[in-house]
Amino acid sequence: MKIVKATFSLLAASTLSVQAVSLLQVETFDSPTGWTSGNPNPNPPQINPVAGPGGIGDPGLLVSSSVGSSAGSRLVTFNTTDWTGNYSGAGVTALSMDLRNTGSDDLFVRIAVNGPGGWFVTDSQEVGSGLGYATFLFDITPVSLSPAQDRSSPLGNDVDATLASVTQARILHNATGGLAIGAVANAELRIDNITAVPEPKVPVLVGLALLFCIKRKVRLQEK
Repeated sequence: MKIVKATFSLLAASTLSVQAVSLLQVETFDSPTGWTSGNPNPNPPQINPVAGPGGIGDPGLLVSSSVGSSAGSRLVTFNTTDWTGNYSGAGVTALSMDLRNTGSDDLFVRIAVNGPGGWFVTDSQEVGSGLGYATFLFDITPVSLSPAQDRSSPLGNDVDATLASVTQARILHNATGGLAIGAVANAELRIDNITAVPEPKVPVLVGLALLFCIKRKVRLQEK
């Protein structure tokens, strides 16, 4: 797993394996990753060497599910290492990622986060079946997150506490709002270039974000 982090003092990037989220962190799945789906799952998330937007030589994360009631029927992957920590303190207000749905069902992708204040989830974004890669931006500011629901009971009661100490981040499919669990689907979701996006009103950070996007595009073109 390649993690790129910006250092403010030098305004430069270094490639590191980390245990907490940081601003402009980018995951390109070039090496083993902390994204999983738990056990048991006959088809756990895995890095595919040609699953990224660049094709051959550009790896991406492949997350699969199949219709049914057995293990592996729900489309979800989660991280309890590199994408945890203090999102608010790091200035991370959104997660950007490249997504492609190569399964037969349309997907409604959400980000969910858990922490001391409970579970919170973003609005969904539709990732249509059979289309090419596209970049999606998920707003994870306090005003944009909704408390996750368990039947009629909220699972989240303090979004600020959760964003200050995220213990798990999820990427999941669920068309039903307010749910932080993956829904059953006959699906295959490809994920690449997950990026921790800064507060856009900070000009320097926006410039850095654009620089990382340019570098990423050059990397794909070279491949």
